[in-house]
Amino acid sequence: MRPIEVYFTEHFINNTVTQFFAKACGPKFKNIREFKKEADIIFASYGIKRNTDKAFLNSKDYIYIDHGYLNSTEREFKSDKSTIMNQFNGYFRVVKNDFYFNQDCKITCKNRFNNLGVVLKDLNKNGEKIILSEPSEDTKNFLKIPNWTQETLNEIKKYSDREIIIHNKFSKVPLNFLLKEAFAFVSCQSTAGFKTIVNGVPSYFTHQSLKKHGNIKNIEKQELNYELLYIAANSQWKLKEFFLDEFNLYLNKIIS
Repeated sequence: MRPIEVYFTEHFINNTVTQFFAKACGPKFKNIREFKKEADIIFASYGIKRNTDKAFLNSKDYIYIDHGYLNSTEREFKSDKSTIMNQFNGYFRVVKNDFYFNQDCKITCKNRFNNLGVVLKDLNKNGEKIILSEPSEDTKNFLKIPNWTQETLNEIKKYSDREIIIHNKFSKVPLNFLLKEAFAFVSCQSTAGFKTIVNGVPSYFTHQSLKKHGNIKNIEKQELNYELLYIAANSQWKLKEFFLDEFNLYLNKIIS
């Protein structure tokens, strides 16, 4: 098995998460400034800022870590685009060769999801509006989708004539409030899409990693895909869980 090399940045979130991962898994721990493209290693880090994005894109194989799909640590987004996260007690997703969802390791066992204590709401049959969740500017730039909002609006209108409300992480109206009137939720790859399913609102995605689990062309069918939640729960871990045999088995499974 090729060695894993974990790279950290100076940002406190990245620095904390990567330290836990490195200590638990025993690989090399290096500053991102030391990164050199090598075919015989598996690159690992958190997030897509401060040159980790370039390293991920220049790595044949990589492990990507970011905030989890469900029960992740609460974050506060500031108008200056900074992020505040005071605790690290939530879940973080750990995926291989993707930024959003494992493509070759889809574990559908319900146990980890059931242990989250998440209560699934019934389908919101009273909702009439479609919520369109915009990616951040960083995500648009990284995925090279500058016109995502307009292009996705056009795509939705091919299949539905419902009112569409555009929402992003800086919107003044909270998403939880909008979900009361929501028929469906559309995003590129937002983890909010998993939470909307929990709240009885079907989610649809445009990113190739996720659209097979919710395609816009099926938006009027209004179907809740719970299997997506089970796969997500098996792909996310708390920092302290990095030291468990269960996580070691998972890690070996996704990199084998």
